[in-house]
Amino acid sequence: MPHYSNQATLLETESATDVDQTGTTYVIVPDEGDSVPDHSQEYRAWFITTQTGGASSPTTDCLVETSPDGATWVTVASATQLTADGGVGEWKDLAALGSFIRVRTVLGGGTKPEHTAKVILASTGSLRLLQG
Repeated sequence: MPHYSNQATLLETESATDVDQTGTTYVIVPDEGDSVPDHSQEYRAWFITTQTGGASSPTTDCLVETSPDGATWVTVASATQLTADGGVGEWKDLAALGSFIRVRTVLGGGTKPEHTAKVILASTGSLRLLQG
């Protein structure tokens, strides 16, 4: 069983908000002291999201996105969509990562819900992120 000992917080909302969030864009950089070869390194995202309020089918989506160039983004993991008051805490595997990574929340509904989100990137090898 892999051990995800290295972690970095990609997004953490301090208080509930009804506004979509886009976290900091990070560049994943090699670590010279990394004993795990790139092809063997595994990544997971830990999602902790909540939703309250909203009307007319409120939803909260939380997405981990990656990019080769910092301009074109692809979703590589997403939390279970919230459709009612409550929350979710779950691990999701990331099959592949480009050079850049970020997290976004996307709210829907006639009246958007308030939400919180914390997303942590975990790795089986060294993990170095620089603000991109």
